[in-house]
Amino acid sequence: MASRNKLLEEYWKRFEVKTKEFLSSTSLQGMKYIWNNSLPSWVQFYFGKIFLVSVYVAINLAVNVFNRWESTPVIIGYSSKMTSIQDIPFPAITVCDMNKAKYSKVINFTVGSLEYAMLQKACFQDMNFTQYKAIKPRSKNDTFPNFIVAVSHKCEDMIVSCMFEQKNVPCTDIFREFFVDEGLCCVFNFLHPYYLYKYSAPYIRDYTSSKGLSDIAVDWNPIKGYPKNLPAGYYPRRGVGTGVDNGLQIILNGHTDDYYCSSTNGQGFKVLLYNSIDQPRLRESGLPVMLGHETNFRLMPSSFEAMPNLRSIDRKKRQCIFTDEQELLFYRYYTRRNCEAECDAQYFYRRCDCIPYHLPLVYRNASVCHVRHFDCLIQAELQIVDEQSAACKALCLASCHDVSYFPDPFSIPFHQKGIRVTNEYLKHFSTEYIRKNLAVVNFYHNDNLFRSNLKSSYTGITEYMSLTGGIMSLMVGFSVVFISELFYFLFLRYLLEYIHLWVKNRRNRVHVLHTNPN
Repeated sequence: MASRNKLLEEYWKRFEVKTKEFLSSTSLQGMKYIWNNSLPSWVQFYFGKIFLVSVYVAINLAVNVFNRWESTPVIIGYSSKMTSIQDIPFPAITVCDMNKAKYSKVINFTVGSLEYAMLQKACFQDMNFTQYKAIKPRSKNDTFPNFIVAVSHKCEDMIVSCMFEQKNVPCTDIFREFFVDEGLCCVFNFLHPYYLYKYSAPYIRDYTSSKGLSDIAVDWNPIKGYPKNLPAGYYPRRGVGTGVDNGLQIILNGHTDDYYCSSTNGQGFKVLLYNSIDQPRLRESGLPVMLGHETNFRLMPSSFEAMPNLRSIDRKKRQCIFTDEQELLFYRYYTRRNCEAECDAQYFYRRCDCIPYHLPLVYRNASVCHVRHFDCLIQAELQIVDEQSAACKALCLASCHDVSYFPDPFSIPFHQKGIRVTNEYLKHFSTEYIRKNLAVVNFYHNDNLFRSNLKSSYTGITEYMSLTGGIMSLMVGFSVVFISELFYFLFLRYLLEYIHLWVKNRRNRVHVLHTNPN
């Protein structure tokens, strides 16, 4: 027992000597006063207490910096450079007629017939479709999308005059027919299906690429932008300037004498502006265009950019996804709206074993919903989100790189006594006809430049080390030199002493063996 106490006492003395040596030589502030027995005890206590308080405050501040780093990994600011409207596409524009069927096409449908049932669904009318559950399409052409095409106004009937960048162009050269949740609509400046979809989508009539025109479809996305080498004429088209003359002007014909049913309580059109790779939703987001009015949409673009270092931050923390970071089933490019559209398509497929005509065919062999599915669709639309769908959409985060357009609309009614004609097309009609059937719509940029929003890391590893190091250095003089000193006194010095002692003992043994061989 006595030998054990003696050993402990010896170790303690050695520790005390080493500690005093360390404290007297360390770069850490105030430590040399704590174990200096030549100083009064109250001085040692004073500096010891100051050191402990400083360490406590420094640790708390460092933890606060870490928590802020964890809770706010991304900060959104403004880009230091202005963005030109020529660097982004003119918005994609979808135009839908509120009239869902031409009177002349459907007036002879018999109540109870298959065509009448599809007409009620196309017109968003309530109806019991139970009697049609056993009916299947009689041929590939006998489908609900083909029925909509047959009874709806075509683009050439609905959009009767187009002027882009002060040039009159055939409307069928720049618009394509496209299915959305409002039925058959016309879309301008939309990315070509070859670049947007992973495989060909049925029920899309693409006039813009079927007539050998000079405008060639090119690829575009918010990260890479346009290709470096561009043809003379291409789409998605860029914005070129400000004002009505440098925008898109279209004249719409509502054909009020051929009206049958409306998706709203009135006549007119709906329009939606969005970027060229997005899935449009007209029912929730479409803006009205009234007949007998000239409507102007002043465009205010907005874009989000992201610094490359955001990729190292978990997407749940940064709350955005890069376009090339997540694979979708149907779309080549990720956007939140494309992702949510695929979630909706999977939801309807689970519920009704079919996918509505306007949603992406996420499964290539899936059926497009027909009359026998309508009852199920109506019930599914009332719920629209189940647990699986909610979980799917929760993963559809915003795009890290995105372009959006905020329209500032205002409309002016045509004058009753006479209309000042600024478009040659209007000269062919009376004032009464124009006020009853036509609408003039202008889309144009208000400014040449806008400032992008920039997402960047709030605190990178360099900034975090600087903040933490500054706090520790300010409070207790902590530095990399101190870490080196601590490593030396706690490990390296003992290791070197042990090696030196081991080498010395080995030499002594060798010397003894040489002097006393026996």
